[in-house]
Amino acid sequence: MLLSNPSSTVTPADPADEDYAGQYNTEFVSRWDELIDWEKRAAGEGHFFTDRLLEAGACRIFDASTGSGFHAAQLRKAGFDVTACDGSPTMVERARANFERLGVGIRLFQSDWADLDRLQLKHELRPFDAVLCLGSSLCHLFDRNQRVEALRRFRRLLKPGGMLLIDQRNFHAILAGHFSSTGQYYYCGKTAKVTIGALNDSLCQFVYTFADGARYQLRVFPLLPVQLRSELMAAGFSVAQTFGDFKRIYDPMRADFIIHQAIA
Repeated sequence: MLLSNPSSTVTPADPADEDYAGQYNTEFVSRWDELIDWEKRAAGEGHFFTDRLLEAGACRIFDASTGSGFHAAQLRKAGFDVTACDGSPTMVERARANFERLGVGIRLFQSDWADLDRLQLKHELRPFDAVLCLGSSLCHLFDRNQRVEALRRFRRLLKPGGMLLIDQRNFHAILAGHFSSTGQYYYCGKTAKVTIGALNDSLCQFVYTFADGARYQLRVFPLLPVQLRSELMAAGFSVAQTFGDFKRIYDPMRADFIIHQAIA
């Protein structure tokens, strides 16, 4: 994937930025798997998530931000019992189509995180061994209290001692002017480039431009790794380990994504 340097444009966030579901419009979501390239992403990640889950003795997994279903499908094929969820109707539709195409049996819900307690009660969901929140999804919440409450809901989905695996864009590096997207681990497709538009302490705009000229954007809160670790602890988690691009030892200015392993 091609890279571009961050823009120095500074644009304040507005209430529309908090409409995360609206940002994932049908046209953009129809190209999401093209952006990811499932085969290359699976090769880049290797056994990272299965290894973490197996080490923790986890069998029942709740994928809280399944997107188009990549991780849920990979884990189901690896033998885990997976329940998937996403707040975006278009992503849920895409995930359902992918699960049917792959022939994997995964229980799938459309639900905002604010409704997780109700979802758990309505469908009598037993406590899970692990919760995944990937794709830098928590950064769609701009308010700290909302993020902490979402993390508390994740914790209530877990059995005592259960594990949360949550990732985020490396905003520490991005805000310091070191944006990178290697295309090795996350957005592995070769038909699009990712650039930074508006950027300040309260907003980061990712711009996705495809080879045919189609252009989409996501506007998120630039949550720093130290902030997320603090919020995890405020929600009652202990942070066991932090990884950069799936490595325990990493350069904090070079990693694209930071993954936190937390224990309930």
